[in-house]
Amino acid sequence: MQSTAEVKLGPVLIRVNWFVVAGIVLTATGFIRLGIWQLDRASEKMALQAAMQQEQQKEAINIEDIIITGDGTIPNLHVTLAGEYINDKSFLLVPQSYNGQLGFGVITPFRLQNSNRIVLVDRGWITVASGAKLNFGLVVGARQLTAQIHLRSSSPGADERPDASSWPVQIRRLDVDVISEILGEDIFPYPVRLNEDQPGVLIRHWTAVTANSNAKISYAIQWFVFAAAIVIVSLFTSSNIVSVLRKKEAP
Repeated sequence: MQSTAEVKLGPVLIRVNWFVVAGIVLTATGFIRLGIWQLDRASEKMALQAAMQQEQQKEAINIEDIIITGDGTIPNLHVTLAGEYINDKSFLLVPQSYNGQLGFGVITPFRLQNSNRIVLVDRGWITVASGAKLNFGLVVGARQLTAQIHLRSSSPGADERPDASSWPVQIRRLDVDVISEILGEDIFPYPVRLNEDQPGVLIRHWTAVTANSNAKISYAIQWFVFAAAIVIVSLFTSSNIVSVLRKKEAP
């Protein structure tokens, strides 16, 4: 079997090398598959965005009314808390960077007034200049807070037990089990992040959670363009289309 052939379509002559054609088909197909995969990812992002918007429309509920299922599912991320800060038992999450400065994330336990259970309240971020005294403010007395439950309460890996001989205690990651052991009390399994203008809130440095599908769609279009480009370029380089077009444009 010959590896080359010529196909004539009117004035256009196409020289076909079957090995090259096979390579072009495989490459273009690969690009198209990547584009379809990106579209699938975009569809997932859209579904997630819709779920997030639905979640944001829910009214905040009392955190003491939340019942967590066996798989960790909770009915609402928007919560209210009534109780008091345990000001003398704060934790400093290090290192935390914000606007090019190093500082600390401040986690202060909050005792609920009805159940007496403790919730870890992520108050935000502070920086401390060299030699300056650490001061993130005390919030005394009963308070009503609104916050959002942060489901990613810890990261994998094991740290050495933090030194709890003096307060505030510095920690490298927020591990609810470790903090529960240090405090010697039962703790709500997820920390909460304060909303704006809440008692005790610091600089809210957390990255907003988004599910933007635009990037995935752009990537999909890019892969489809690559697939089309390789076919078009191959067609032009293996035929006399350019010379035919030039003859038609000539007076």
